[in-house]
Amino acid sequence: MSKRTGPHARAHASEDDRPGRVTDDRQKPARYSRAEYAKVVALQDEVARADADYQRLRNAYLEIAQNEPTHEVALAMVGADMDRAHARLQALIGLPRLPFTHEPSAVMRREVQRLADDKR
Repeated sequence: MSKRTGPHARAHASEDDRPGRVTDDRQKPARYSRAEYAKVVALQDEVARADADYQRLRNAYLEIAQNEPTHEVALAMVGADMDRAHARLQALIGLPRLPFTHEPSAVMRREVQRLADDKR
């Protein structure tokens, strides 16, 4: 039995079987230009920074909610920043802002309250 049709066919593929290979001389493989590639890399970096900001604020919100649940001003301030960071992350990823979605801080507040009730 040939290795080209067996379960390990991809592992033993020849140059002609590779997906990027173009057999027709008139077609060229799809590639990014240098400018497009630079934009993609910059966008990936920006998404990574936005995600790190959101996670940092989310962790701060959780810490305040667990350690000082009566500190409403701190919860409101960090919650507002977390909501803005979440909206920025969604915009970068390309998700539309839907009117019926809850703010992440409200969801986190309910989750922390539920966890506190479960501990008692």
